[in-house]
Amino acid sequence: MPEFRRGFFLQIVMSEPTEGTIDPLTLDNRIRVGGSGGWSEAESWDREIDVNEWIQFRRPGRYMVHVVLKRGLPLPVEGEKTKAFRYCDLNSNAESVEVLSPDTAWEANELARTNKLLESPSESTRFRGASALRYLNTPSSAVALVRWWMQIPDGPVNSELTKGIFESQYSEIVKTEMEKALRSGVSFPTSVVGILAYLEVRRQFINRPRPSDPQAAQAWSREYWDLFDSVKSRYSAAAGHSIR
Repeated sequence: MPEFRRGFFLQIVMSEPTEGTIDPLTLDNRIRVGGSGGWSEAESWDREIDVNEWIQFRRPGRYMVHVVLKRGLPLPVEGEKTKAFRYCDLNSNAESVEVLSPDTAWEANELARTNKLLESPSESTRFRGASALRYLNTPSSAVALVRWWMQIPDGPVNSELTKGIFESQYSEIVKTEMEKALRSGVSFPTSVVGILAYLEVRRQFINRPRPSDPQAAQAWSREYWDLFDSVKSRYSAAAGHSIR
């Protein structure tokens, strides 16, 4: 089911050791994994995922990686027409992954390759390039993410680039490049203001997890969104008439 991406399934990618890895979705603790998929007993599906979408390796080393999929099996409910779902865990085999030290020559060649893919007239080829750029996660790729995001304003390719912007280890570089565009007077998409506000608020809240106490959590949420509105208003004023 390669057309379905992360949000459609309850899946976990696990690694040993866990040190040096991060789930990109945890970069903002308001985000949650989406719903689960249901299948009948008689069906069998192949599930293709990009491991990079679930885990970032942030330091060299050897890791054991495996996937857990929550599979829903419909069960009859006595006296009702609807069916209940029982969930069971499907565990993949473990694979050994070796993450090498940064290689600047390889990174430069990979960036050049993704740029060529993104220049293609083929939508599917551009999407492959956007995914590769999203997962490259280097300072140079952060600059390229913003540049291509500006050039491809909508559609699946833009969506993939947007995910790369939010997941990037180099969010400060992303912010700097977007702020340059803001000051340049060149027209840019409306959503740049929201993305800049989001990245700035995330930076300020990164060491302030949502409290477990309900009242404290409500206060935390109000403060989060009040700051978001304030920062967004500031960026909107700076953008002036350049938004398209």
